[in-house]
Amino acid sequence: MYPIMKRGDLVVVENAGFEFNPKDVKVGDIVVYKAHWPYYQSLLYNLDYKLGLNPIKTLYIFNETTTNKITVKYLGKLKTNNGFYNIVELYIPKSPTMPVIHRVIEKVNFDNKTYFIIKGDNNPINDPELVNVNQIKQRVVVIDGHPLVIPYIGYLSIWLKEYWYIVVLFIVLYYLYSYLRGGKE
Repeated sequence: MYPIMKRGDLVVVENAGFEFNPKDVKVGDIVVYKAHWPYYQSLLYNLDYKLGLNPIKTLYIFNETTTNKITVKYLGKLKTNNGFYNIVELYIPKSPTMPVIHRVIEKVNFDNKTYFIIKGDNNPINDPELVNVNQIKQRVVVIDGHPLVIPYIGYLSIWLKEYWYIVVLFIVLYYLYSYLRGGKE
């Protein structure tokens, strides 16, 4: 979401279901959603190629199944303010998701369900996933049209995740020091 947000920035969000209803998300809102597509980028690329679809104008709906087999179903075209999109449904095994923070560029109805087309501000194309309401987990808090972002504070969390073993070492050393010091008194 560069230039609004950068790596290491702390972004203040409100949680879906508690502080807002995901159905009330509007075009222009910045949301955090559970994305499947980062784990399936090569598959999506191959599908676009094999099906002869334009990757810029194709959106995927991900459905998790209990089988280990991936199935693909072409659902048709979706007309939006930005033209037509091919809609492809993927049935995938239960898979990991990644939180992605991007802006809603369109709210659409397809097959009597509400979906969102989402894009990063610095990305040339939208995300390849047609995001349903249940995937939206958080929305960025906005004050006077500006997202509430605190620069550099997020690096603490990044550092702790990358160097967790140093934190554990310090905790062990602290308790060892306390134990040895307590034994001398």
